[in-house]
Amino acid sequence: MEKIRTFIAVRLPERIRHRVADAGNSLKESGADVKWAPEESLHITIKFIGAVEPMRLAALNTAVEQAACGIAPFAVSIGGAGAFPKIVRPSVVWVGVTSGVKELETLAGRVESFAEEAGFPREERKFNPHITVGRVKTPVGMQKLSASLEKLKHVEAGTFTVDTVSIMKSRLTPSGAVYSAMAEYELKA
Repeated sequence: MEKIRTFIAVRLPERIRHRVADAGNSLKESGADVKWAPEESLHITIKFIGAVEPMRLAALNTAVEQAACGIAPFAVSIGGAGAFPKIVRPSVVWVGVTSGVKELETLAGRVESFAEEAGFPREERKFNPHITVGRVKTPVGMQKLSASLEKLKHVEAGTFTVDTVSIMKSRLTPSGAVYSAMAEYELKA
């Protein structure tokens, strides 16, 4: 049976996705060689799981449901553009989280703990909430991209309430990854 590429995410409301995509569109004008994320796929990754055997999805569902219970819905503000590892040498272009970081960290920590108990390895990197808007393919146009990112350091995309967490499926296609929710759990204090 084929494994399913899986990750845990906070999905964004349409109005926030649209504003983040607008910021990404202004970065496209740099002419940099970047694979830009389509608007409908923008999200905050809580935990990347990787390839999962379908029979293990029930354990992951239980883990995420347990993580969602015990944390109340909370507000998150989206804004500020940047890049990993840094603006002058971008590899991943992102829009950040300006408030609600602690709450997202708590949610990510709960997901990590319950997923680990269910047999899914812990993430090695420190959780850093962001929305990936593009991945740099080659160094072409990097100076212009870096300058554009500097101008968007204080861009604001709005605030929304995080009240659910989703288990997402990532299907790779020739035009890029297509994401769809397999399950969604409400946050409950």
